[in-house]
This record gives sequence, structure tokens and C-alpha cells, in this order.
Amino acid sequence: MSDLLREAWNRLQPALAARVGEAAHSAWVAGLRPLALERGVAYLEARNRLIADQVQRLYLSEIEACLEQEFGLRVVANLVVAPDALAPDRLEVSPVQPVLDEGNRTAYLVLQALLGDRPLPGRLFFFHGPSGTGKSFLLRWWAARTRPQPMWFDLPRLFERFQRAAQVHQTDALRAELSADAPLILDEVHRVAGKPEFQTLLRAVLAARELVPHVTILASRWHPREIWGLDPGLGTRMLAGFVARLDHPGPAARLQYLRALEGTPSRNGRAEAIERLARSVHGSYPDVRRAWVVERQGIAPEIASHYLRLIDPRSVFQRVLARVESRIGVSAAEVQGKSQHRRVSLARQILALACVREGLSQAEVARFLGGRTRASVHYAIHALEQRMQRCAETRRRVEEVLS
Repeated sequence: MSDLLREAWNRLQPALAARVGEAAHSAWVAGLRPLALERGVAYLEARNRLIADQVQRLYLSEIEACLEQEFGLRVVANLVVAPDALAPDRLEVSPVQPVLDEGNRTAYLVLQALLGDRPLPGRLFFFHGPSGTGKSFLLRWWAARTRPQPMWFDLPRLFERFQRAAQVHQTDALRAELSADAPLILDEVHRVAGKPEFQTLLRAVLAARELVPHVTILASRWHPREIWGLDPGLGTRMLAGFVARLDHPGPAARLQYLRALEGTPSRNGRAEAIERLARSVHGSYPDVRRAWVVERQGIAPEIASHYLRLIDPRSVFQRVLARVESRIGVSAAEVQGKSQHRRVSLARQILALACVREGLSQAEVARFLGGRTRASVHYAIHALEQRMQRCAETRRRVEEVLS
């Protein structure tokens, strides 16, 4: 797709020059570099922030109009700044500095505002999104910079503490500890599903923390409404705060992250290899890092290409399909076939829901399911969600796949 964008970009330069003027085109637009075309977004790189801001303000609509005319469909232009504009010994991001893009911008800006002690709506924040989108990374970055030092609990470990406290009738002491006057971070909140007594404790903690001046931050793989079996009172308290979603990094964020991992060679000598890797790898930040390690180790192209296939959207589908096979007891051939047997249909619905929860689009799920339509996948998920509301056994079987 990058070659297609590059060829199209070269073809539309005369039309762009005619629309914005030869002088403006030469000064501002001609130097933009096409990076990638992904899901209707054309990523263009500017040499520095000044050029990016000028094009964004004055010429972005003209660029998008030319792209739309060239491709015959709506294309959004996204401008990113080349790291070459910075000092030669530093990059805009690093492996210890968050990469900012549309997938995490809202959460990042909220945490930045908290660091600056700027006023925000409330003191409860709920961040959710697929695994590998950087939720825990962002929270660690924020926790290292905020004072007083936050209390941090991962839900699995906190649940173990709760179980030990319940055995000796000391849950009140645990509730008091979580309600103390200090920032509180609860990670992996989605794992509260199916634990009613533990949910009662967390509900009491969130109620008590409404009187605490420090913030409470919850991080979850799913939105509160998607955590099945969640106590309505606890869900209401979670939604009473500021809720923001994080998504997998786009190509510009992947490129920034890879350049940070690579260092100076990403701008000279290995620039093309890094850009090619950013276009090829789809998925989470851990996926991107693993692909970079594979590429750096000089693994044979046929093996490397096989590895990259393992971390693209199809690999996510295959991983979830394997979980459905092992936990629901329906073969992949049955799920992807035409059988309408109730057991197979349920497995297919669970597969669709789990894939969407893992970050795939409904259109991608439909394609991997053997050419079904996006509408059929949407209907399957909707039907399953309704069934889960009525049937505890269905909820249990779905949670076995989602956990």
C-alpha cells in the first residue's frame, strides 16, 4: 500500500501545485514524504514542525481533495514530523517515553494535565483498550513523575490479598488501605468479572475515595459496560469518572517507536528498513518490538516474513480461533464452515466477539470467517450479547474464551 501511495503522491503533484499555487507548493507541500496508507488515512511526513503546522492550517483540505480524486474514495491526510528536525543525539520519543498518536492522545493529555496540577473533571479516570496498547506503560510513566507516589495494584494480586483478608475477616483493613489519602492505580480491572464479593469491596473503595483529594485511575482491557457480570453499582461508579479508550498504534506511531528503538541508524543507512517494518507490522507495541528484534537479528527473509504474518490481524484471529477450539470444543473447520448447528453458531458468535475485543474490526472478522459480511458479524455479536444478559451459563462460557 505504501508503493501505491508513493506512486499516487507523485502523480498528483501537478494537480496540487495548480490548486495551492506553484510557490506555495514548492515551499510547503512538495517536500512532504508519503509514509503509509492505512484504513483510509494517508500518513505524510514533514521535515519539521513549522512545515507540518503550515500545511495543516492552509493546505490540508487541498491535499485531501487531490487524494480523494486520485483514489476515488475519501482519504484523510495525517501529518507527522520527521525526527531529523531534532538534535542529532535525541529523538522525539524513546522506549521510556510514551509515543503520542490518535490511539492514546486523550489518555496521555489527561495524565499530562494531572502532572501539571491542572483542573480536570473529577478525580476518577478509567482507561480501557486492547492488550498491548500501552495502558500500563502510560501509567508507569505517570506514576514515576507524580507525587506522592501512587499506590499500584494489579487486580489478580489484589484479589489474592482480598481472599487472604477474607479468610481472617480483615477486609475492612484492606478497604481502608485502598481508601487512603494517596493516588491509587488499579490495573487489569476487567479481571473483577465473576467475583461478586470482591466487586462489593471495590464499590465501597470507590465510594470512599470520592472524599479523597488524590486521583483514582482504573485501567481495563474493556469498557465497564463490556465487563460481564459487573455489579451495576460498581459499573455506575466506574462510569462516573472520565472514560477514555486506547487503541493499537497507527503507522506513524509504529514508525516513531521503531526509530526510538533503533536510534540514530533509523535516520541514516537503515531508514528504509525501519519505514518498511513500520508499514508491515500491525498490532500492539510488543508486536512491533518483537518484529524489530527479529529483523535486527538478520533472520532469513522467508522466516521473517512468516513471523510478521504471525502478528498481523490474521494472526490475532488464529489465536482466538485456537482458544475457541480448545475451550468450546468446536473445530476450526466447523466454525469457519456453513454449519448452523446451535453449538457451532454459539462458537462462531463467541469467536466474533472475542476477535473484536482483541482489536479486530468487524469487517476483518467477516473476511477471516470465510467471506461473511460485516453485517452478519455485527448481528452475531449483538445476538450473543443479548443471550449473555439472559443466560449465566453463556456468560461463563464466553468468559472462558475472553479471559
